[in-house]
Amino acid sequence: MADYRDNYHRIQALGAKVVAISVDPPERSEALRRELQLPFAILCDTEHRVIREWDIYNSKERAGIPKPCVFVIDGNGVVKYFSLDGIARRVPAPEIVRLLESATDAPVVKRKVYVPSPADVFRAVRANLGGGKRGSGRQL
Repeated sequence: MADYRDNYHRIQALGAKVVAISVDPPERSEALRRELQLPFAILCDTEHRVIREWDIYNSKERAGIPKPCVFVIDGNGVVKYFSLDGIARRVPAPEIVRLLESATDAPVVKRKVYVPSPADVFRAVRANLGGGKRGSGRQL
């Protein structure tokens, strides 16, 4: 999320907004937002409604969390870009900036379907055992 923090003003200048969604409670999310100095909201989906509806629910990890992904949604509510990302790697914010800069009425793009490698699984397990911090900020 720090990558999106660092590119936030470039994304905003292109007429887009950045919002994160998490299943954590608001107080935990707000603590993370402050710790990372994020200038954007982290919305809380503690009941998993949004992540189920958007089909990004991962029931196999930590009693159900969202799969890491990025959506670019235009002003009419049309998904212009979707990226299902890896456990340890996310679509870089500069890629989103390039996409916004070259925005056209092109068809919806799906970046990739993610299949974790053994190394990614190991990193995820290690992160979960280490008590890595995650968060959100506002209740949906």
